[in-house]
Amino acid sequence: MDSLIGVDWHAFNTETQPQAAPARLQAWLCVAGSLTAQLQAICQREFKVQVLKHQFVTCSALMSQALGLLPYASVLQREVLLCDGETPLVFASSILPEAALVDHYAELRELGARPLGHWIFAEPVLKRALMYYAELPSELAFFANIPQAVKNTATLWGRQTLFTGALYPLVVSEFFLPALLNYPQPNESKPT
Repeated sequence: MDSLIGVDWHAFNTETQPQAAPARLQAWLCVAGSLTAQLQAICQREFKVQVLKHQFVTCSALMSQALGLLPYASVLQREVLLCDGETPLVFASSILPEAALVDHYAELRELGARPLGHWIFAEPVLKRALMYYAELPSELAFFANIPQAVKNTATLWGRQTLFTGALYPLVVSEFFLPALLNYPQPNESKPT
């Protein structure tokens, strides 16, 4: 399982936007609520979730430690493209510990093409605990499931969020694809 543990992430400062990021991406990096809802608001066609990967994998030792799991625990790794029609705008990857997918969280095992963001922001006990951003080379193994034509840039800007409140934390990483630069800015801008 490829993770982004050890990447040079930058913590968000709630007073300022990430200055290193391109101006057209700063507001996207700082969306405080549901990124899915913001994307749906700017879509010109039907909003779609294209599932690239949805399977249980063995968590790396570093990720296990970061999530408070036993070493090499089983996690649901989900990778999707969030699209405006057939145009991918965001690559999202989530790590959901299998041990947390019980009771009503069990429905996340079969999420299919439904957006995870709607589920997270409808769940009152889940809170954004930490949020980071980074610019990463697009050839990282982490991005292997994104079609090359979609990530036609040397680097991708993204953010990673740790959500707490479930039995174990959930990690969601969202990376902004080049096509998003042709769309309007989101309505929200400050992380909480």
